[in-house]
Amino acid sequence: MPMSRNRRSRHAVLAGAGLLAALAVYGVGQQATASATDTDAQAPAPTTAPTAASQTETPAPSRTAPAPARTGAPAPARTTAPAPAAAPTGGATAKPAPGTTAPAPLKPAELPDGGRQEWKPMGEVTSLPLSGDFQLNECVSVAKATAWHQQGFRGSTRDTVAVQDTLTFPDEATAAAAYRTAVGAMKDCQATSRELQRKAALPQDAAVRQTANTADGTSWQRRWTGVQGISSPGDQANHVYAVQRGNVLALLHYDEPASASAAPSYDFRGDTAVLRTLGALLAK
Repeated sequence: MPMSRNRRSRHAVLAGAGLLAALAVYGVGQQATASATDTDAQAPAPTTAPTAASQTETPAPSRTAPAPARTGAPAPARTTAPAPAAAPTGGATAKPAPGTTAPAPLKPAELPDGGRQEWKPMGEVTSLPLSGDFQLNECVSVAKATAWHQQGFRGSTRDTVAVQDTLTFPDEATAAAAYRTAVGAMKDCQATSRELQRKAALPQDAAVRQTANTADGTSWQRRWTGVQGISSPGDQANHVYAVQRGNVLALLHYDEPASASAAPSYDFRGDTAVLRTLGALLAK
């Protein structure tokens, strides 16, 4: 699929005349991974091991699970506010390349927990050409995207953010390979996250589970004590969504801090609806 305890775990990036300002989560780095079938989980997984999801739809016909992806290098540590983000590796500029347009982002009400969070867009969509790899979180990095489109949202709950990153690829086969990379990396994300916690001398409590699956998308939840860097430190839940249609891959994440200011935890039983809505958006 980041700061002080009340910072959220990634960053949304807004572009303007060659300037990027980080607003929420995820960066750009290096890699590739995985796939899915159609399933929705019914109850949270224990914090010691991931559990399988349970609701089922017609599975996608031809995806296979790839090899695990390596983690990318962590972003600089943050404190109470997002720091300016560097441009994506590989030479992103403020002007989109021809033929790299992507569908409009989800509407705020279509985001996870939209009714309670009352999401508001953070600026306009950023669209940049991309020739390097895109790093989503500590676990997921995908290669060969030609353009990156990002929209950040802030929720009504303090320090709660959502970010939609939409990547366009040269063709459908390349986008499908990137989707498989993301799925495979998230399957290994619990082990990856616990290794980061071990190195940071933190409790190794990361628990990652698949929460839903549709014909063209998969979602996950990661609960853990965050390692400062790409994520903010402290207890948190990260909700990650990946959907691929044609030559486009959408990666959405919603981060909940476990703090006194945070609302009750999001019920991930709504994740199947989020995946379907995102898939319908990409199909337009």
